[in-house]
Order: sequence, then structure tokens, then C-alpha cells
Amino acid sequence: MIMRIIKNGNLMVVSDDNGLIDARSDIAAGLYLEDTRFISSLYLETDKRLRKLQPRFGNSFIINRYIFRSSPLASHYDVFLEETMKVSGNGLDIRIELTNYSNGTVNIELNYFLKCEYEDIFLVREKIGHYLESSKKEVYQDEFEDKGLEYEDAAAHYRVHKKLPEGQYSLEPKDKLTLEGHIHLYKELKGANLFKDILEDRPPKFPFEEFKTDNPLLKKTISDLKMLMLPTKYGDFPAAGLPWFATIFGRDSLIFALQTLDFFPETAKTVLEILSLFQASSEDNFKDAVPGKIIHEARLNYLSLSNLIPFERYYGTIDATLLYLILAGEYLKATGDLGTIKNLLPKIEAAEKWIYNYGDADNDGYVEYMPSSEKGLQTQGWKDSRDSVSFKTGELAKPPIAFVEVQGYLYMAYHALSYIYEQLGKKERAKTLLERACELKKRFNNDFWLEEEKFFAIALDGDKKKVDSISSNPGQCLFTGIIDDDKVDYVVKKLMSKELFSGWGVRTLSTEMKRYNPFSYHNGSVWPHDNSVIIMGLMKYGYHEEAKKISTALLEAMSKFTDNRLPELFSGLSKEETKGDIVEYPTSCSPQLWAIGTLFTINQALRPTKGEGFL
Repeated sequence: MIMRIIKNGNLMVVSDDNGLIDARSDIAAGLYLEDTRFISSLYLETDKRLRKLQPRFGNSFIINRYIFRSSPLASHYDVFLEETMKVSGNGLDIRIELTNYSNGTVNIELNYFLKCEYEDIFLVREKIGHYLESSKKEVYQDEFEDKGLEYEDAAAHYRVHKKLPEGQYSLEPKDKLTLEGHIHLYKELKGANLFKDILEDRPPKFPFEEFKTDNPLLKKTISDLKMLMLPTKYGDFPAAGLPWFATIFGRDSLIFALQTLDFFPETAKTVLEILSLFQASSEDNFKDAVPGKIIHEARLNYLSLSNLIPFERYYGTIDATLLYLILAGEYLKATGDLGTIKNLLPKIEAAEKWIYNYGDADNDGYVEYMPSSEKGLQTQGWKDSRDSVSFKTGELAKPPIAFVEVQGYLYMAYHALSYIYEQLGKKERAKTLLERACELKKRFNNDFWLEEEKFFAIALDGDKKKVDSISSNPGQCLFTGIIDDDKVDYVVKKLMSKELFSGWGVRTLSTEMKRYNPFSYHNGSVWPHDNSVIIMGLMKYGYHEEAKKISTALLEAMSKFTDNRLPELFSGLSKEETKGDIVEYPTSCSPQLWAIGTLFTINQALRPTKGEGFL
């Protein structure tokens, strides 16, 4: 069954494909706020035998429609009931319209079944995994405990305020009755929390109205983007994806800002400013934090707030700090807004120091990760699965790991810093950074190159050995400009070969590798955002036909999904294997931020001239 999600602020509602909010029907169903499922069941009950009609879904509303007979003797359905649920900020508005088309009086009793659970979203997601692997739907049927309208744990005090359209009602012949109700969710933390402090209880203010268009794809894309926006005191911040990542993610928001900089420069500015607030200023091994590092994610769930897991403010990402510097430089180039960059300069300089003091801990010129938190991520690139860095043989690489694309980001970050310092009049500093970039490029093209494969290794392991699996990661290096011209053609040909290109997009791992699995998270699946970075790189090096081929494949893939969205990822099965169909990844987020950003990259690939509008 398809999961349906509505959101217009910080409250998120999940229902099944029939518009029913009930965790016994869809294990993820409910009302969520700040990484907590407050309500696991909310649905209308009456004393009539209702016949359910086709529901209607928007990105901020669900409309459920029913018909029933005014009496057991009525020859036709003659009473119509329409229930509209619409989210706004941290609240859910409920409207019921009853129309009596009969010639007699109709009496009806309306009640809502409501169950409050206050469950950590990580635990809900864990249940999903078990549920998908079970053939018994009843596994979680009776597990949900009603905890009432108020609840308290060690981290927070939770409250549900409700005024529902319930009671006994009478409709005269041909009469119409409208009832309104509301649910509002409140969560008060027991400790200080920066993320909580900046959130606002309102719908997004993002200027979507500026995009007045008859283009259905652009309309849907903008609407999906609005769903993801987190209202804050500093502007609307794009969350990573629904339902599992409705929060701040450093890497995801930075890549989205780069994908859409020409369209949404204000969002790029907000991303830079808010991520600057969360920049680490001290060492904390539990949270993989060191001074200058940009945050991986922020969470408000019980497990994180209670320090049972490190994700309240977690820094286990090797690339977000580099992407932050890249975005700062690209934002300045695109807008000329030197004032914002001057305001952020202490944060930018702290991020630069992170490179020298922590990113390149062994002073070999490359940025590597070495996890310090036992409960955090053990793989800290964008492919963060435990098994995503392996040799051809399937043997896992041991840290510290220097990802290939991260060195590309480092190269690009040096150029970004050089440009920023040049604009600030710091000529010598700018020159030194260009020299660093030049030296890095020279060494990189030797140290990561697999001569036999005519391709780049996915990484260097802790012994500086080339991790020789063939993956999509070097494709992202095209975007950064770090690849020597004489190697580019080899890289492009490998990316477009059958072992990597599925017909729907470039796979994360070659079909020839030991760990290839089209249904794995990072070892053979197709990620639209990964492909978008590759597309940007192909265009940078003049491979426009290849960029168009991947772009067209992704658009075709999107058309195969019932919600007509590009999801977070999908399986790596080829067109030939599926006879022209597409096979989904079961717990993929949709909508997902950088998958939305991919559509803007595709637009640039298929309409490379600025000002031509959206496809």
C-alpha cells in the first residue's frame, strides 16, 4: 500500500492510500511533530454504514468522501459526507460537510477514534523494516498503547489540544451541515536546544507564488518543495526528505542549494546562515564533533535528546564542511552578495581550519574520516552504509577512508576559498589556496587512478591502498573539476557502460562487483541526486549528449512512479531485466530534497541556456 504524506509547516501527517490515519492499516501512519509520532490513529466513526469513495490528496490536505443511505429502506445512496483534513504549522484543521439529498430527516452520530502514542520516529522506522520482512500483517496490530492527551518523558512534555467535530446531529430534507474542528500539537523540551529555539509554528513563507506557471511538472516540484520547508526564525530551511528525514541535514541541504542556486539564491543564503549556527566549536567524540565542522543532522526525538544515540546535533559527515565552503563561494559568484559572506567569514575561516586541523589529520593532503562515536555512523560519506566502501573482492575497507569524491570537494573548496579571499582583497591567501588546489589535483590523478580499469578508485583505505571497486563516486569528481582532461573520456565511458548505467540512471556500484545488489541502499541502487551531480559534471566537461541521456532516463523513471516523483532512490535493475518497468526501493523517502533538486539540474541539461524557463 502507498504511504501518503501531507505537510505545511512542521506537522507531518501520514496516511494509507485510502486516506486512513491508522497505524493498524499502515505502520507509519500518524501525526508527527519534531521527530515524534504524537498520534498513531485518527479517523471518523459514525453510526451509519458508510461507503468510502475515492479520496483526494494534496500536499497539505486529505479529502475523504463517503455516501450512505438515509434509511435502511432507501433505494439509493442519498447522503453525502466529505471530510477535509488540512495541515498548517503545527496544527491540523478538520472540516466535515454533510449534505442530505433525501426527503426525510437524517440523524447521525459522529465520533473520532484517536490514539496518542508519542513514539520516537527512529522506533517507527525500525518497525517498518520488521513489518516489511514479515508476512503477518497483524504483527503490530495490537501494540499501540493510548497514552492520553498529555505525556511526559525524560526529554520533553507533550500535549495534544483537540476540538473535534463530534456529537449527535440532525439534517432536515435537502439540508447541508458544516462542522469544523482542530488538533494542535505541542512539545516542550526540558533542556536548552538550538534547533527547537529557531523553529516557528507557521506555514512556510517561501515565495512559491513567484513561480506562476501552467507547467504541471514545475507546479508539482514547487509544491513538493514547500512540503519540505521547515519554518524558522531565519527563514525556511529545506528538510532532507519525508517521512524519515523531516529535519536539518547538512549535506542534503547544501547539495540542494547548489542544484538550485540559479532559481533559489535566498534559500542558499538561508542554508549557509542556519548551518553556520550549528557549526561545531568544540570536540565531542560521542557526536563526532570537532571545531569548524558543519553538522550532519539535527534531531528532536527522545533517543537523541536523551543522549542514547548521538543525533541531537551530530557531525559524522566528512563532506558537509567542504560543501559549505563550496556553496559560500558559488553563492558569492551568483549573487555578488559580499555582505553576507563578510558576516559569515568567521564561520568560513573556522571551516577552512577544520580542513588542516582535522579533515587531513595525517597531513597527506587528503581529507579522510575516522569515526570517534561508537553509536554514530561508521561510514561518513554520502554513501554511509556500513558496507558501502569495499574492494572488488567484497572485502570492506578499513578507516581512515579518503573518499574519491571528497577529494574533489576539497579541490573545489580550495577554489571557493580562493575566490572569496580574492573578493575580500586577501590576494596572498587566495594565491596560496590555488597552489594547494593545483598540487592536490596533480597528486589525486595519480594516487586514485586505476590504470587497468581506466577509472578512479572509490577511496583510499587506512593503509593508503586504492579501494578498487567501480562505483558512481568518481562521476561526482567531474562536477568538481579535479579530473585531468586526458582521463575524463575514460570516466565518462565507464559511467555510461552497462555495468554502471541501468537505463534509468547511473548505479551506485558496478554490476561486476562482488557486493553489487540492485536492492541495496548504496551498492547498486540508483540515486537521482548522485546522477544530478554527475550530470552537472558532464555539462562542465562538454559531454552534453551523455548529460541529456541520463536526464531523459531519470524523467522516464519518474513517470513510472505512481506519485510522479523522483524518490530518494530506486533499484538498480536494468530496463532489460524489468522489461521496461521500474522497481522501487521499499523505504525510499518521497518527496526527497535533493531528488527534487535533481529536476532543476535536469532542466539545465535539457535547456542549457539560462532564461529559457523550466521544461
